Amino acid sequence: MIEIEAKIAVSEEEKLRVVEKLRRMCPPERVRESEEEDLFFASPYDPSIGVDKTLKLRRSNEGAKLIFKSKRTQGRLKENLEVEVRIKEGDEDDLIRLLKLLGFREGVVVKKKRLSFCINGCTVNVDDVRGLGSFLEVEVLVNEDEVCDAYDRIAGILSALELSNKKLMFKSYAEMMATQEVR
Repeated sequence: MIEIEAKIAVSEEEKLRVVEKLRRMCPPERVRESEEEDLFFASPYDPSIGVDKTLKLRRSNEGAKLIFKSKRTQGRLKENLEVEVRIKEGDEDDLIRLLKLLGFREGVVVKKKRLSFCINGCTVNVDDVRGLGSFLEVEVLVNEDEVCDAYDRIAGILSALELSNKKLMFKSYAEMMATQEVR
């Protein structure tokens, strides 16, 4: 699948206003809160991992999953090829051990509190990222032939939230953490 994403840094005041709007736009059963910890991996065999590709283990109150992303040619929004694999409860440490045996090294750890809303086939995340601040992400997973429609849906949500004129960010939280790019 292709992940299309818009990410925006938001102030505390903007975050409160946006969350209030999102709660009005989204039925309560389509809202969820989570705490997530992403452990990123680096590879001595593929120098593009950590640059154009990411491999991370995400642990949250919803379980664990291994996530691989590969950046695509950037259009107006961030685009990634994305593959996710759910990890059976209790197998996370064995997975980390296996990845280390294969030569991967543990890298940056990103911890965040996330409030997620499902709107118009998109996931809207309001993130509080430890050490970085607050962000809004609007993302959607689509097939190749649905990319243009995804751009339109994301633009519609940003417009409804009155955030269309905000500067989009293209770096991942891990990239920001690694370079200590704190706003």
